[in-house]
Amino acid sequence: MASVQKSPVNRTTRPHRGQRGALLLLLAAACLLYGARLGATDLWAPDEPRYAAIADELRSWRHGARGLVLLHLNDVAYTQKPPLYFWLAAAIGAPLGRVTETAARLPSVAAALFCLVVTAWIGRRLFGRALPALVAAGLLATSFRFAFSARRAQLDVLLTAFELAAIALFVLLETRRERNPAAPVPRLAVAGLHAALGAAALVKGPVGWLPLAIFAAVLAWEGRLDRLRALTPPWAWLLSVGPLTAWIAAAVALAPAGFAEEAVVENLVGRFFAGTSHARPLYYYTYQLPLDFLPWSLLLPFAVPAVWRIAREAPRSGGHRTGHGAGGTHLDRFAARLLIVWIAVPFVFFSLSAGKRGLYLLPVFPALALVGACLGRRERRPDAPGRAALPGGDTLRRLAIAVATVAAIEAVAFLAVLPALDDEKSPRPIAEAAAALQRGDDPIGVYGMSPLEGALAYYGAAPIASLRDEPALRAFLADGGRLVVLRARHFERLAASLDLIERRSFRSGARRLTLAEHRGVRPRRAAP
Repeated sequence: MASVQKSPVNRTTRPHRGQRGALLLLLAAACLLYGARLGATDLWAPDEPRYAAIADELRSWRHGARGLVLLHLNDVAYTQKPPLYFWLAAAIGAPLGRVTETAARLPSVAAALFCLVVTAWIGRRLFGRALPALVAAGLLATSFRFAFSARRAQLDVLLTAFELAAIALFVLLETRRERNPAAPVPRLAVAGLHAALGAAALVKGPVGWLPLAIFAAVLAWEGRLDRLRALTPPWAWLLSVGPLTAWIAAAVALAPAGFAEEAVVENLVGRFFAGTSHARPLYYYTYQLPLDFLPWSLLLPFAVPAVWRIAREAPRSGGHRTGHGAGGTHLDRFAARLLIVWIAVPFVFFSLSAGKRGLYLLPVFPALALVGACLGRRERRPDAPGRAALPGGDTLRRLAIAVATVAAIEAVAFLAVLPALDDEKSPRPIAEAAAALQRGDDPIGVYGMSPLEGALAYYGAAPIASLRDEPALRAFLADGGRLVVLRARHFERLAASLDLIERRSFRSGARRLTLAEHRGVRPRRAAP
């Protein structure tokens, strides 16, 4: 009789152990994919060396405690981004005595691994089974833009992690409500949701609050918009809006005049409405998003229609949902609507923005991966309610094999191909050549290439004079400036009138750069 009682326990525990083992295997593979030889390549412009230089300037503590609030680049107040990523990179680099390439990239690696775990959890909650949830995490792990960004010093993977945490808590709250509609909303979960949004805003500004629009849209589609009040009590705004508001107020108080205008007006209003940075056409994401989600964007034309059909199903008698997200055998109506809105709201929002980059849509990649995992499932048809939904186990297993194959290909690319491109992509040779020609504390001018300023500072050529236009360049040379880094085409146009001679050239084609010296000034020593 004892053996009869043990048998059901074994049957229920073994799958859970197997699921945990599969997830741990996925995380171990992702650790190798994202973390192996993380410092084998230099930091590549435009973002990586600038972010590392800011974090290292913070780590150096040369601006004291105020530098924790008011970030600096080349000893000038930095207005472009909030501080959370730089705090993390500086903390990692502090024991090393420098924010190394690896230290600058580790926040992205950790955030990417967190995203895989949370995506698998959301998938398990929405699908009701582990296999499609694990496949979704694998699709996310190996999608091109996500995997590449996980190995770089960038803000967007960390932003994705915090937004994903908020969405996971929203899913938790909604599935709990389904089980017991009369139960009070757990304050701790609501606090966690808003704290995640607050952290997301401290990574990249108000775009970190975009999940609130996702929640409102899906609840409105469900006809339950009044539910939003329970998820956004007045006290919770202190956790979501408070951190960014407090940072901006403190930074403005410590910053020189003009900081608020540049940080808020130029970076928020200017970028969104005027496209002052990365201006792209309205249709940019219609082709860029499929490219960035390769190779798994090839699954979406087959998976999206199935999810859309489920989202449009009439509600079953007794509730809004066609199944139970935590224990059902198929994607239900609420889950399908959440996935669609999760993709659509950011897509529309950033398409309306004049400034666009492929990275901006990275937070929708978990939703795309979850939709892709629906390829191996057949939904319950409204006209055949007696037919059970059948999981496409064979298709999902084939997808898992495809994920492993893509991971192997990406590992070769990251560990062998990308290091071979370092000579062409790295700003280190430019910085070292400029530093070799530098005399004492003479500044090095950078003309019309602000992304290169942080790179030169990080790799040793400092101080830097930012020359945004031709009058600034002429004034720099008239005041005794000697060395200038500029694009080769600008050098060819201005060399004669400004008495510049070429000391070194770097890169090739349209990306060719020139390190120029004011004519007649003898260098301290020859360039290497």
